[in-house]
Amino acid sequence: MGSREDVGPPPRTAALAEKPEINSWTLDALQQLEWKRFELLCVGYYEAMGFTVKTVPHGPDGGIDATLYKAGRDGPVAVVQCKAWRKPVKVEQVRALAGVMHEHKVRRGVFWSLSGYVGRPVQESAERAGIQLLDGAGIVERIRALDQYKQATLLKQAFRGDYRTPTCAACGIKMVERKGPAGAFWGCLNYPGCRVKLSRNV
Repeated sequence: MGSREDVGPPPRTAALAEKPEINSWTLDALQQLEWKRFELLCVGYYEAMGFTVKTVPHGPDGGIDATLYKAGRDGPVAVVQCKAWRKPVKVEQVRALAGVMHEHKVRRGVFWSLSGYVGRPVQESAERAGIQLLDGAGIVERIRALDQYKQATLLKQAFRGDYRTPTCAACGIKMVERKGPAGAFWGCLNYPGCRVKLSRNV
């Protein structure tokens, strides 16, 4: 999930109420998803690939958004981290996933980054650790490689209801738009009990 300042919906020019009709898997469609729906898409994709997937519903994820298991295998076969950030992932996040892999004795990792990666050290660290790096285009390519039924099922799951308003990482509920001295932002519905907030770029 990452730091809450970095998470949040990508910059948009349309109001949330003006949701575009999504009929197929494209990079533009993928970029409409709020961070939690992006993670749920990741889970759905690996389930469609035949994995059993374990996740953390909400709250701190310990550096892992999904743990993949295969029937007949002892222990997890891979761990996955997802970042629906507006900016590319840097080497620190990739190294953090490598550290979690080492801690859990998992030899394979996958990193989903909606905005891609920046810097040669990211690639080098990923290669050393056995981490596959997927950017938005790579994710769309893999979804399109699924059969039509699985693609349609994922599309329906990802884009049903409100898929754009971000989810509070602490409470697991949709956030609401609030006003502050610096302008509009996303705040938790449970404020003041929960003070999680996200920047809102419109």
